[in-house]
Amino acid sequence: IQKGDWVKVSSKRAWIKARAVVTKRVKPLAINGKTVHQVGIPLHGGWVNVSGEKQFLVNSLTPFVGDCNTQTPEYKTFLVNIEKA
Repeated sequence: IQKGDWVKVSSKRAWIKARAVVTKRVKPLAINGKTVHQVGIPLHGGWVNVSGEKQFLVNSLTPFVGDCNTQTPEYKTFLVNIEKA
């Protein structure tokens, strides 16, 4: 995946299409000897922007789980797949 490529990001709930921004600022993690990459997506969107391009609603990816004590949904960390669209 290169900068500017269209990608499909999917979770168990839904999928969205977005333009890739590849950066060295977000480093992969080493967990139990495996490399785990991070995906960051702004939570703004779900409308047609100035260029006329449709933006997907990122919240459709988030899980229906959260902290049972505070009833706070888990929006910041969850698993997704990413592939060229």
